[in-house]
Amino acid sequence: MPARRRPPPTVLPVDYVARTRALPVNLLFLMPWLMIYQLSLFFSQSPVDNAAAAWFRALFHAMGRDGFLLVTLAIALGLCIFLFLRFRKEAPDHGVFGGMLIEGLCYGTLLGTAASLMASGLPMGRIIPLAVEASETLHEMRAGVQDLGLAVGAGIFEELLFRGILLGGLYALLRHWIGADRLTSGVLAVVASAYVFSDYHHWGITGEPYDARVFAFRFHAGILLGAIYVFRGLGIAAFAHGFYDVLVMVGR
Repeated sequence: MPARRRPPPTVLPVDYVARTRALPVNLLFLMPWLMIYQLSLFFSQSPVDNAAAAWFRALFHAMGRDGFLLVTLAIALGLCIFLFLRFRKEAPDHGVFGGMLIEGLCYGTLLGTAASLMASGLPMGRIIPLAVEASETLHEMRAGVQDLGLAVGAGIFEELLFRGILLGGLYALLRHWIGADRLTSGVLAVVASAYVFSDYHHWGITGEPYDARVFAFRFHAGILLGAIYVFRGLGIAAFAHGFYDVLVMVGR
């Protein structure tokens, strides 16, 4: 009896776009980069942390040791259940993460040029990093792979805060509570989150002095990252942001 031929493997699943927008897939895609960021902080022993990441840390610290432990366990348990239920019903996501990686690299490479063109009314005098600490403090850290990890993690935490929480929350508020249509909710949420994202770099005593050119660049970069988040998901938007910061750091 002749052996049955196996069908040739596909590079990407046919429902690649739908799979890469699913929350479990995005969380799994971001986990290695978050680990790289945490390990970079640990091995570099740097007191510098991304502002968005510091806010997350402060929130958990305010809960106290027992509160932090309970919240951590609850999140871990909920994530495990969520992933188990999804992957029990869905086929394995072969090829998805490689495609997401390529997309993030492409978007991150084009992000600076596209944002500069959009902000051409206020010509940029220099390349602007999107992470608040990238231009001021990375040169004070240890050189090498540790700095690259910090740059990647900075973008991820900012995307979690400004796109995952702020943009997603605004969209849900406008769409489901106020009753706005999908297009209006999406546009308003993207623009508002981009404005806050750009403005937060100038907050507090550690913020940068206000510069209209810098603000315009980051605002339009926030628009682009918001569009990537809406159409392609949190994981690709976060990696594109982090990769752009890496390119800026390497090119300094």
